[in-house]
Amino acid sequence: MTLKPSRNPYGYRELLVYQKADALQSHCSTLTSHFPHSRTLVALADQMNRSARSTKQNITEGWKRNSTKEYYEFLGYAVASNAELEEDATDICKAHYRELMGLKGIMGERGSVEKMGDLEKIAFYPLDIALPLVVQLKLRSKELNFLLEKLQKSLIEKMSEENTLPTSERIKIRENMEKSFDKWLKEQKSQK
Repeated sequence: MTLKPSRNPYGYRELLVYQKADALQSHCSTLTSHFPHSRTLVALADQMNRSARSTKQNITEGWKRNSTKEYYEFLGYAVASNAELEEDATDICKAHYRELMGLKGIMGERGSVEKMGDLEKIAFYPLDIALPLVVQLKLRSKELNFLLEKLQKSLIEKMSEENTLPTSERIKIRENMEKSFDKWLKEQKSQK
């Protein structure tokens, strides 16, 4: 186990991924404050707010851990919490919660996101603040997922260089390399 060198104990606050997670948590809280007070929607709002909080707190906790491996693991928890939040936003956009349909504070000026087309094709950067709040939340989650993935990849590279990469990760990397080679080889054979 490699110990991290001493550094600013609050350095995580300077990370773009942390700043985006903090903004996501705030945005989520603003969105869920517009939810009607039915049993289902109170529970949904609570879960969404806990997912947003968990994403940010796992980035923080990972930073405070003693090893790069532990930091990497906590980023994995952040990814999972963020994915859960993104799925909740997607469910709202897909009208799984009928009570939220038509609400201007959530679904935009017209109270609907149905005519927006494929949500997965909307670019998360730069964020269009004219989009409905729930769509903005989904896009913020997508952006954060992208940043978390980048940070995880950089930690994998660091652990590889330090020879501290867990065996399971080494196996995944080797399998991915083999798949890439097999794909390349198949393409080469089909060109002949």
